[in-house]
Amino acid sequence: MKKLHLTLLGATMLCATSSLAEEVNNGTNPTLLATKLTHQYEYTDLGSGYYVGLLENIYTMPFGDSNQFAIEVNVPFASGPIDNTLDLSDVSLKWLHVPYVTAKNGAAYTLEFFFDTAERPDTGSGQNRLEASAFYAWFLDNGAIFAPAVVHQFTLGDVDVGRNRVSQTTFDFYYVPKLPNPQFFMTLDPAVVHDWEADDTFGSVQLTMGMLTGELFGGQSQIFVKPGVLFGPDRPADWSVQVGFKVIGF
Repeated sequence: MKKLHLTLLGATMLCATSSLAEEVNNGTNPTLLATKLTHQYEYTDLGSGYYVGLLENIYTMPFGDSNQFAIEVNVPFASGPIDNTLDLSDVSLKWLHVPYVTAKNGAAYTLEFFFDTAERPDTGSGQNRLEASAFYAWFLDNGAIFAPAVVHQFTLGDVDVGRNRVSQTTFDFYYVPKLPNPQFFMTLDPAVVHDWEADDTFGSVQLTMGMLTGELFGGQSQIFVKPGVLFGPDRPADWSVQVGFKVIGF
């Protein structure tokens, strides 16, 4: 009888641990804003032996009665196709707002201002830019998330000599499958991009695979890798891979 009691107690503790793991915010739900610190590096292959690198350092701070607002600061460093030294790129400041969310669906929008702060011409765009995005998320019965979005980025004000103005629209089809083990997560992110200035259209697909790595600074840490491929005759690059480390909810 004592052995049975211990077995039932162990099973109860296991279920509680599993339930707790499932509630951990792994950052894949775009309507769930939380304090985040992200360090990530992306290698993009341009073809013909050339590549560019991007090291991003991002801090997200939510606020509001239910954390429905957030401000995000990104201080990136980039390398160009000729000079592979990492130097300061265009710093950005993002506003996020989740005005509506239920157990079944939710909606949000973002506004991100990119400052012309790059130290070299090949590590920035040579102009101030604004990016606006909006998405609608469905929380499916099988635990998956489908959150398509539309994103538009455009130039604000003048541009440096020899640089082209930016006007680009992205249709993004973000999907998060529900994995059986909550310690791991995955996202699939196909997109179609149209550059209005160059009249170019191309597609891309990115796959994120990540793993929770335990508590850190009072939050949950994780590591992830995100390979991607671009396709279409107008694509600006061939493929990319991003690796990163993130702490959420500290």
